[in-house]
Amino acid sequence: MPPESAQVAPAKESRRITFAKRLSSTLVLWGAVGIVLATGHLWGYLALLGILSLVALKEVQTMLRPGKNRWHKTVTYLISLGYLGTSYHHFVETGSSKIEPLDTFFLVLLLFGSFAVTLRKPIEGRATLDAIAGDLFSFLYVIFLFNFLARLLVLPEGGGGTAAPGAALVIWLTAITKFTDMGAYAIGTWIGKHKMIPHISPGKTWQGFGGAILGASVASLGGLAIWGEKLQPITYTHGIILAIIIGIVAVFGDLTESVVKRCLGAKDSGKFLPGIGGALDLIDSLCFTAPVFYAYLVYVVGI
Repeated sequence: MPPESAQVAPAKESRRITFAKRLSSTLVLWGAVGIVLATGHLWGYLALLGILSLVALKEVQTMLRPGKNRWHKTVTYLISLGYLGTSYHHFVETGSSKIEPLDTFFLVLLLFGSFAVTLRKPIEGRATLDAIAGDLFSFLYVIFLFNFLARLLVLPEGGGGTAAPGAALVIWLTAITKFTDMGAYAIGTWIGKHKMIPHISPGKTWQGFGGAILGASVASLGGLAIWGEKLQPITYTHGIILAIIIGIVAVFGDLTESVVKRCLGAKDSGKFLPGIGGALDLIDSLCFTAPVFYAYLVYVVGI
């Protein structure tokens, strides 16, 4: 076989393998989502969100300190698990998304726990403070922000129970966020020329950013056309405004993960989804669009 053919064949094989892995991961992911949608049970949605949250937390912890600070990792996992379990129980029992006291309590508890762990052995200078900062960062970045998707599930607020009144809101937000990525990739690949922030993400262009807003608009207005009744009182005016806001925030969320990975020298956050990457790669934009969407619904729309 000529040298050129020998080089082309592995490349084609690699693309086939990558595509097969990505396809299988996508099918598994959508299969899990389909099961949750079929049951319509609030605990089903919460379980799926909880698994993604904890896996993404593990990925951030591993990137921050691979093989180190086992006690700090353990404290962060346990307190995050307690926060998710307590907030989920609150959502089911009360039907209310207001958990600010829990946010404060578990954040303070994590701070206490992180400092308590440092008492086990001699101080290691700046590394000790870096470990404490890593605990707080990973909790806020993944667990706290992504938990706003769970808050959306109980909007509009009711009296508790197993129903998920805000399921359509979560699906709509997820569609807008993911169509933002798809629009950015499609337009950026097609006509992208002017680099957006090359020192953070060399592949992103301003043309791709325009595609992101276009993709968000298509998903937003299309979702309103399909699920209009389930998304009331959101109007088409709100839909246009939210498409622009969520599109911008989704791009920011993606860039934020790029900053984290570039600082830590990581290509992907993990291997949770073969061919796609880690759980954090899947939810990075949602960690930012969910709280912004929640705030808009509560303070602008008045849900």
